[in-house]
Amino acid sequence: MATLKPFKFGAKAKTAGSGKEWADIAKQAEDLGYVSLQMDDHYTKQFAPVPALMAAAAATKTLQVGTLVAGNDFRNPVVFAKEAATIDLLSDGRFMMGLGAGWMKEDYTITGITQDDALTRIERLEEAITVMRGLWGAGPFSHEGRFYSVSEIDAQPKPISNIPITVGGGGPKLLAMAARKADVVGINPKIVGRSINPRSMATAAADVVDEKIGYVKAAAGDRFDQLELQLQVFATVVTDDPMAVAEKMAPMFGLPPEVVLQAPYFQIGSVQQIIENITMLRERWGITYIAFQQDATAAMAPVVAALAGK
Repeated sequence: MATLKPFKFGAKAKTAGSGKEWADIAKQAEDLGYVSLQMDDHYTKQFAPVPALMAAAAATKTLQVGTLVAGNDFRNPVVFAKEAATIDLLSDGRFMMGLGAGWMKEDYTITGITQDDALTRIERLEEAITVMRGLWGAGPFSHEGRFYSVSEIDAQPKPISNIPITVGGGGPKLLAMAARKADVVGINPKIVGRSINPRSMATAAADVVDEKIGYVKAAAGDRFDQLELQLQVFATVVTDDPMAVAEKMAPMFGLPPEVVLQAPYFQIGSVQQIIENITMLRERWGITYIAFQQDATAAMAPVVAALAGK
């Protein structure tokens, strides 16, 4: 049996009212023991990730910064690889790359980019990862593929760290690709109908997470023990009456309250209950990298203090 990895916690954020407020958000995450600050990548009301992440890195000393996740369809891998390497160098090796195949139809509508079928988007993402890793390597790199063509590019600057790549997904094809190509695999609900809806959230149930881990294990083979498994908590509520909270929350997601309480993407209960729930994530699924949303950063500080690095 593989040795259990220690817990790591990431904070998420996406906007602020000023540069000082954004810097304070990053500093708070660092001070509370989070290892990273990561951002979504959407064209709705949030910061653009690249400049915001560089600002967060400049405001901190040890905090890793990165996307969770960047939509590959909106980013040329040659350009994005250069931006990532630049942030990595300027932050003394603290950049982490999170990539996804793109899912939210509103992003495609806003940008005027065609949203291809899921298989095409997944294949394009896999090829983009190959291109970026090649550009981060020593010397010139060439690639001729279905989606991208690169000819003898010796990309500069080179990153000073081995930038870890996170790929998040909820369906078997994307999870299998992540298992083969990524360093960190994000275990997510499967997006059905290109939006968050009851059919999508039904795949957040604990028994469905069992299936997702199975997809990753089957595709990873011998490299499974080298992977880090990550999970985003979508809703966090500290309460002494978790069922009452779940009953109020359940209609928003089209789920029974009992499913909300058991799904790992919702952490509802006392601090001690949440500590026990997260401990279970590692025992049942091997998930050790937990990301909390911006509104939970301070509330989850006792959980981070109790579990981080253990």
